[in-house]
Amino acid sequence: MDIELTPRLAKKVYGGDGGAYYAWCPEELQMLREGNIGASKLALEKNGFALPRYSDSAKVAYVLQGCGVAGIVLPEQEEKIVAIKKGDAIALPFGVVTWWFNKEDTELVVLFLGDTSKAHKAGSFTDFFLTGTNGIFTGFSSEFVGRAWDLEENVVKSLVGKQTGSGIVKLDAAFKMPEPKKEHRDGMALNCEEAPLDVNIKNGEGLWC
Repeated sequence: MDIELTPRLAKKVYGGDGGAYYAWCPEELQMLREGNIGASKLALEKNGFALPRYSDSAKVAYVLQGCGVAGIVLPEQEEKIVAIKKGDAIALPFGVVTWWFNKEDTELVVLFLGDTSKAHKAGSFTDFFLTGTNGIFTGFSSEFVGRAWDLEENVVKSLVGKQTGSGIVKLDAAFKMPEPKKEHRDGMALNCEEAPLDVNIKNGEGLWC
């Protein structure tokens, strides 16, 4: 079977002053649909914050440009606050919760690729937000959410009802975000531009002369 391989631009899904989220459409890129591969891109401006979410697919995040901070919460583990930079690759298992923040002037661009064979839609990622106007808890009563979080009802109303952002927001420059920890990066991020080659050929540099 012939598969169309013509390159396509990703389409903007949502965004605002803080940045935007783009995705490649499986209807336009047959190789995504046939291969059960999802592909998307996150671009954050300075002080742009991608709200906490989890996906219906395991994926790999690759930093194409810039540097920033990623918050990663693995099941039954403490949150990892990881400093990220161009060339970093991070494996994100199914169900992991992540958020992304750019505090630099240079735009932070992160590419996501992953297996969608068990996803809601072949060739596409579906994200579920924990907060914001489209957060998963906005559809439940404050009583239900209070029981789930073990919080007072007035606190729940504040947490759920006062989150006006959707997907990506721009934080005030004075807002203090959690600082990354060096030890959290170990075993979590691999920089593909700095990692040693798997094969080292003696005097191999002469082959390129």
